[in-house]
Amino acid sequence: MNAAPEFGVGGCVVGRYSVMSEWGVRRPPASDEELARWTVAQAPQLQLLRAGLQDAVLHHADLDEIEVADRVDLAERIAIVATELAGNALRHGHPPTVVVLQRSQNRLVVDVLDGDSHSVPAVVERAPGEGGLGLVLTERLAENVGWYPTAAGGKGVWAAFALAR
Repeated sequence: MNAAPEFGVGGCVVGRYSVMSEWGVRRPPASDEELARWTVAQAPQLQLLRAGLQDAVLHHADLDEIEVADRVDLAERIAIVATELAGNALRHGHPPTVVVLQRSQNRLVVDVLDGDSHSVPAVVERAPGEGGLGLVLTERLAENVGWYPTAAGGKGVWAAFALAR
């Protein structure tokens, strides 16, 4: 018989169990301009979201000062993160999910909104092949991440990306 998990402090792993670490509650950087917005109600729409995000970053985000290779890398990172966060919102939140791409000074910010303030983003250590790596990817690909409750009773989960100069 397996022993009950022994949880450590501050996200420590005790034995073969790991503790969830929740993302901090904080608002995204103030938006200078909304570049694009998508509403996603079902998982198959994530492909359209991904293509739309890449197009917005590559062709419509007024990023002419950034090298083409850097823009392609930025577009790919934003597309991966946004589709992961939107997929989580569809799976764990209350659809529809709204994805907003914004410019904030020297950053692009993806803000993913859904109607459930109770399911907060939490990273759980898992063995390879068990899935659930979207938030870990987001933490690694973005400059900063967070979440906040919305006035409408839902939540926003966001990721900020520095613009290469």
